[in-house]
Formats: sequence, C-alpha cells, structure tokens
Amino acid sequence: MKKEQPSMLKIAQRAGVSAMTVSRALNHSSAVLPATREKVLRIAHEMGYSHYPNAISRMLRGERSRSIGILTAFARPNLAGELIRRIGQELFPSDYVSYIVNTYADPLVVLRSLQTLAERRTEGVIYFGYNPEEINDDVIRLLRQIGAAVLISHVHQHVPFHQIYCGWDPGVRDAVRYFARRGCTCPILLKESANRSCVQVFESACEEYGFKNWEVITCPPQQVESLPELRRGLPGDAVFCSSEKFRLPAEKLTGAGKKVPLVVLLDDFLISQLRPTYPVLRRREPEAGTLAVKLLLDQINGRTTDPATISLPMQFLESIQDIQP
Repeated sequence: MKKEQPSMLKIAQRAGVSAMTVSRALNHSSAVLPATREKVLRIAHEMGYSHYPNAISRMLRGERSRSIGILTAFARPNLAGELIRRIGQELFPSDYVSYIVNTYADPLVVLRSLQTLAERRTEGVIYFGYNPEEINDDVIRLLRQIGAAVLISHVHQHVPFHQIYCGWDPGVRDAVRYFARRGCTCPILLKESANRSCVQVFESACEEYGFKNWEVITCPPQQVESLPELRRGLPGDAVFCSSEKFRLPAEKLTGAGKKVPLVVLLDDFLISQLRPTYPVLRRREPEAGTLAVKLLLDQINGRTTDPATISLPMQFLESIQDIQP
C-alpha cells in the first residue's frame, strides 16, 4: 500500500513554524529566511513529502507561467491533431506547457478562452483561426493583454501580430490550371465545410482559365453518391476533392474505365501513407505550427517585436516526387 504523504500542518508542527511558512518555503518564496527554508525542506524530505511548486502560486508572485495557449477549432480532427503534435514537439525542449482549447470556430468561445488564458498569465497564444469573423477588436485587445501571439489562418488579416498564411491561393488556382492544360471543360469542387475561401479561389481561377462551366458541391463525403443530382454521375470532367474522403466516391461516380483528372487535398502524413499516383494539393498547417512556436518564443524572450506575415500556402504537386525534403 502506498504510504500516505504527510500534511503541511504536520511538517509545520515538527519544524516549529506555521503552515503558511511551510507553504512559502516549499514554493521558494523570498519571504522565508534561508535558514528556515533549509530546515523546512530537510524535515519535509525526512518525512517523505513530495512537492512540486504550484503554478498558481508562482503566477500570484508575478513569476513567469511558462505556458502558452493553443486555440483551434476541431472541425478537422486529423489536421488539428497533427498541428498540435508538431507544436508539442517544438515546445518540449523549451520546458513550456500548453493549454489546448477547442474554439468550435465560435467567436464567443474564443473570447472567453482568451479571458481565461489572460487570467492565468499565459505568456503567449497560437491561434489557428478558420474564419475571419473570429478575429474582432475584443479578441485583439485580449491578445495584446497576453502579450505575444501568432495567428495561423487561411486568409490574410490586418492584425498587429505575427501571422502565418496557409491559404488556398495559389494552390487551388494551380490545380484549376492543371485541369485547363488537360483540356477539361467543366471542373468540379467537392467540399464538406461552409468555408468560402476555397470556393472563391476556385471560381476565380475557373474564370481566369476560360472555363464556361464549373460546379461546387458541398456535402459530407459519405453522402456524395446518394445526392439526387448525381444519380447519373458527376456533371463534369475534372474533380478537385477538398478531402481525401471524397476520392473513392468521386472515382465511382466518374464511371468505370473513364479516366477523369483528379486532384486531392492531403497533408504530409496522408501523402506518406497513401503514396498517391494522382496530383495532390499539399496542406502546410502542421509545418506552420512548428514555425509558430519559434515565432512565439522569440516574442516572449524579446528577440523580435515587429509583426510580420509569413506565407505558407497550400502547394499543388502534379507528382509527390516534387515535394522538397
């Protein structure tokens, strides 16, 4: 049976001091004389007391919290998981801990989460925002209060913080150009989210490359084959899948033996697992997560103060052999 740890009161009684003095000594407070602290620590060790300095106590004393907040919507669990994994890998050697918050892409949740992080004296925030509407004056004020912030977003935004742009342009535009080079006449975009950024780039590129017709179909991947308008197959001759989940339904709907140009959105993990023979649009958000930690720690440690925007947009790769090591 595990031995029960002695209370601070028992340590105080044996040391001949108050329980408050024991607490201060264990948390290395400067309010305790060195000789008293040494005595308390010796007795605590003899009595088998294990203590880790309380983070809240450190914050109340004005010390650094050694923590950062990570805000992201888990609308795409695989992508968010890889992003957080990369951030964790980069943070580990720095001895920082992270608070991970699912914002649900809800501005109110974002605001309340930042308020809590500010109260905990979190030293910085990495904010993966899916929608521009999530960033408002109140959010910017709280980020300024925290002091250091890096935004990862699919759209350029005018904010006084470091920003990493992981947008759809020029990747989607390059995919549409690939369809045009192949002689296609009606490209189709299959997507499952309500985000308009991808659609805007897709439609603009279709106009730019002279397409008279195109289609945007928004639905869950598992429902593509059951859509009434697709009972006779896909109404076009080229397909951009904004998720790997669309690939198999799209191939089924294009008809047996009919080779239709296909581009699929993938991250590096899926590329390494699937080794696709078709062109891909390569996501770079996990790569942005690694960079965001470096930018954030530079801000926290006073190595840089000027906000900047770094561009890491999605990359169109006609062959995965084009990926740079």
